[in-house]
Amino acid sequence: MNCRIPVTVAVFLLALTVFSEGFELRCQCIKKESRFIHPKRLLNVELFPSGPHCKDAEVIATLKTGEKICLEPTAPWVKIIIKKILESSQPAGTTTSDN
Repeated sequence: MNCRIPVTVAVFLLALTVFSEGFELRCQCIKKESRFIHPKRLLNVELFPSGPHCKDAEVIATLKTGEKICLEPTAPWVKIIIKKILESSQPAGTTTSDN
């Protein structure tokens, strides 16, 4: 009996597991926080636009304690943070237009 096919499938599945490490294929945020968090408590804020992995844009804040919190993108104070992130990521000399 030829065992080449099961070995090939096993190697393929192992490679798929290794190479997909670190890629989230679903939404990362289950619960979103809308209450204000003072900027002094924030270490980092990441913006993940909507896409095939998740229909909603996600904003994930890392606190100075190391805790990660999902922020509600529609909260007014979070909108300000998103605007600053987008402005800082644009090349010099370009502007944003509010629609």
